[in-house]
Parts: sequence; structure tokens; C-alpha cells
Amino acid sequence: MRELPELTMETIKRMEDMTWFTHAQIFDDLLIVAQKETACYVWKTSEGLIVIDGIWPDERVFTEIEAAIQDAGWDHLPITKFLITHGHIDHVGCGKYLVENYGVKTFLSKKDNALRLETPSEEGRSDSWKEFGIDCFLADGDQIDCGDKIVTVIETPGHTDGCMSFLFPVYENGEKHVAALFGGATPAWGDALAKPIQRDSVDKFTKASRAAHADVALTNHTAFDNGQQRIVYSRERLAYMPNIYVIGEEGVAKFLDVFRKIAE
Repeated sequence: MRELPELTMETIKRMEDMTWFTHAQIFDDLLIVAQKETACYVWKTSEGLIVIDGIWPDERVFTEIEAAIQDAGWDHLPITKFLITHGHIDHVGCGKYLVENYGVKTFLSKKDNALRLETPSEEGRSDSWKEFGIDCFLADGDQIDCGDKIVTVIETPGHTDGCMSFLFPVYENGEKHVAALFGGATPAWGDALAKPIQRDSVDKFTKASRAAHADVALTNHTAFDNGQQRIVYSRERLAYMPNIYVIGEEGVAKFLDVFRKIAE
């Protein structure tokens, strides 16, 4: 049994592969949409649908998000907000299409918006992830009002200078749980100074998760939680079977400790 996820250059390459997608409804009010390595979420609130992260800047991602929404029977609801954990291409992703088609309100930290806009263009890669504005700059401790639910924002630098993590409620058969989504998987690659910053951020988010009694661990990269297998399970789960995403408060703390170990 491996203690840490396998992170190689092949992992990075799979982040750019848009030929395969999957999705599942994992809570009454939450969908996961994923390709081979990267995931995003669609959260249902009384205000409408909130998209959290946006995978790659490719119209196929947007199409898959819409397909997941339709499968859930939520296509009568508006998409109102787009929350972005950090400013890398594989999370800002399809924001342009969300803005153009739904007029969503966009959220990202000011530091990571600068990172997004200043990232040099690369041949063969779309620059559409830079072709929309940010309406609200996220800050530590923000409470984002989504109608009947609230997202708590925790600043967790290390992966990027302006990386943010989120705590928000989700429901299973009407029972409330609290989801913890750590925004940045690893310290900034090749930056030794980022490691202690990342460790401090994990400790900070673990403390906030405990205070919120978070019992659900989410991640935006499937390598960290056997994500593809969990999606398969969720798609086939029978009513009497447990929700594989509910792991308890201690389980969340143990899961977050993986991010700390990677930064050691």
C-alpha cells in the first residue's frame, strides 16, 4: 500500500488529455466532473449552480460540465458563480465559456489573477483561460454568499502565492456534511522555499477544517484520492451503500496530512 500518490511527468502530461471524461453525483447537491488527472465540482444552491475550478481551457470541458448538469436533472438551474482555487491553466480552464454562456460571476485571488495573466503563452496551448475578467478577488476568511449556503475561503499559499482552499456544506439524503477542498496539491515545482509555506498552509487548513467539523475530503486532482475509482463507485452506488466521500473528521485530517508529507 503506497503512502503517497504517484506524481511523475506522466501525471502532468495526463492533465492535458481532453479525450476522456467522467462524472458522478456524489452528494444531493454536488457533482464531480473529471478527466484523467484533474477534477472540478458543480454545487447546487438556492441561488443556482456554482462551478468550483474549471479544468483545462478547452470547450470540451465546458461541454462535459453541461452534460453532468443535465444528467443530474439540474439543467433548469442557472450557473451563477465560478470559484477558482488558484491561477494555473488546469483550474482556471473553461472560465471563458462559463462567462460567455451564463454570465457567471468569477472569483480568484488577486495574486493568482496576476499569475494567470502573466503566464507566457505556449505553442499549441489555448490562451482562452486569460480571456475573461475576475469580478471578485478572494481574500483569507471571505464568506461567499450562495443563497442558502456559504463558502468559507482560507488562504493557503505554497502551490501558488495566492492559492485558496474552500470549506462548504454538502448534503447526503438531507443530512448535512462539511466538505474541505484543499486548493493546491504540491509546493511550487522546483521552489524549495515553497515547501515550508505549503506545510504551514496545510496546518492552517487542517485547523480550519477541524473547527468547521469537516468530514468530507475533496481534491481537484484525482491522483490524490483514487479519484477515478471513487467516481466509478459513486456512479454505481446503491441506496444502501455508504458514501465513499464521507470519511469523518479524523479521516479529513489524515487526508490533508498527505499534502503536508509531499512538502517535506
